[in-house]
Amino acid sequence: MRILQIHKYFSRQRGGGSVSAFFETKKLLEKKGHQVIVFSMQDESNEASGYSRYFVSHFDINQTKNFPEKIKLALRSIHNREAQKKLEQLIQDTQPEVAHIHNIYHYLTPAIFSTLKKHNIPIVFKLSDYKIICPNYKLFTKGKICERCRGGKYYNAVRHKCLKNSYAVSAVAMLEAYYHRWKKSYDLIDRFLAPSNFMIEKVSSFGFPREKMILLRNVLNFSNFQPSFAKENYFAYVGRISEEKGLNTLLEAIAILQKENNLFNHKLLIVGQGPEEENLKKLARQLKIEKLVKFKGFLPKNSPEWVKLFQKARFTVLPSIWYDNSPVAISESMAFGTPVVVSHLGGTPEMIEDGKSGLIFQAGQADDLAEKIKTMLSDLSATGKMGEKAVERVKEINNEEKYYQKLIQVYQEVIAKYK
Repeated sequence: MRILQIHKYFSRQRGGGSVSAFFETKKLLEKKGHQVIVFSMQDESNEASGYSRYFVSHFDINQTKNFPEKIKLALRSIHNREAQKKLEQLIQDTQPEVAHIHNIYHYLTPAIFSTLKKHNIPIVFKLSDYKIICPNYKLFTKGKICERCRGGKYYNAVRHKCLKNSYAVSAVAMLEAYYHRWKKSYDLIDRFLAPSNFMIEKVSSFGFPREKMILLRNVLNFSNFQPSFAKENYFAYVGRISEEKGLNTLLEAIAILQKENNLFNHKLLIVGQGPEEENLKKLARQLKIEKLVKFKGFLPKNSPEWVKLFQKARFTVLPSIWYDNSPVAISESMAFGTPVVVSHLGGTPEMIEDGKSGLIFQAGQADDLAEKIKTMLSDLSATGKMGEKAVERVKEINNEEKYYQKLIQVYQEVIAKYK
C-alpha cells in the first residue's frame, strides 16, 4: 500500500507527542512492507528524507516582521498555497492510495484537504488536540476549561485573548476557524482517529459526525523500553511547564505532605521547560519546599538520563487542569514499569486502571493529590506491584500489532469507498 503520512514537522526535536506518534506510525508501516510517502516542512533539524524536495519552504509564524510581512504571514498560516502546489507535485509523482494527516496547523494548513480530494485520495485525520473545535487547541483559557466557541462562536478567542494573551494572534486564530468553517474544510475528512473515547465524545458534541470517528490508541515500540522495578527516592512530572498542566496544584500538594511529614524522604523532579517555570520556582520558595523540588530542565527523549529518570522514579504525576487527551508521557512511564497519578479530566483516566496501574485524583484539588501521593509513598511494595500492572496495561492499550491491524482496516475501508 502507498501511504502518504503528513506532519508539519519532520524532526523529533519539535512538536512533542504528535511528532512521536507520527514517526512511530511511519516506522511501523515501513516495517510491515508498505511504501510510506512523507509530506512536511523544510527545517534544518529535519531527518533525512527522499521526499524532502517536495517539502514546503520553512517559515516561522513567531518571527518578528514588519506589519505588511505579518499580514502576509498570517494569511499564509490560514491557507498555504505553496503547500497545495508542492503536495500536487508529490501526488503526481508518487500516486498515494490514502493520506494520513497528523498535524498541519499554521504551516501546511487545511488547504491541502482540497488538493487531496482533487485527486480522489481519502483522508484519515488524527485528533491530537482540540484545534478543529477550539482556536487555541486546548479548550482552556484564563486558568480554566473553556467551551465558549461552541456553535462557531470563535469571536470569543479575541474577546478573551486566548492565544498568547494577544488580540492580534487571537484574531488570526479566529479568522482561521471562521475561514475553514465557511470552506467546510473538515467535511472533506473521511475518518477521524481519536486516541481516547473522551476526544470522540467531546468533538462529536461540537457537531462533528460521530460515525466518522474511530478509537485508535497511540502506539509504542516496546523494544525501546526496558522496565525497571529498582526504584529511587523520587517521583516526577515530565512534560511542558505551562499553566494547563496543573503544576501549582502539585507544588501545593508537596507543601501539604511536608507539613504532615508524609514524603518519606522522597523528592519531586520536574522535567521539561515552558513559560511557567520561573513562576513555579517562585511558588516553591513561597511554600518553603524548594529543597524538595528539583527542576531538571529539558531532557532529550531516549537519552540515557531520560531513560534513567523514568526507570528509577517511584511513579510519575500528571496533574492537568485541562482536558489532556492521551499523553505519550503516561504510556512511556508505564512502559518503564513506573505507575502514574493522573487527574480525572480528559482522556488520561482511560489509560490506567485506578488502584491497579495508577491512581486518579480530582483535578485542582491539592489535598486529594496529596492523599494519592501519600498512598503511593506509604506502601512501596504496593506501588511496585502497580508498576508491574502498568507494564501489562500499556502493552494492552498501546499494542503495536493491534494498532497496525486497526489502522490498516481504516485505510482499506476508506480506499474501498473511493474505488
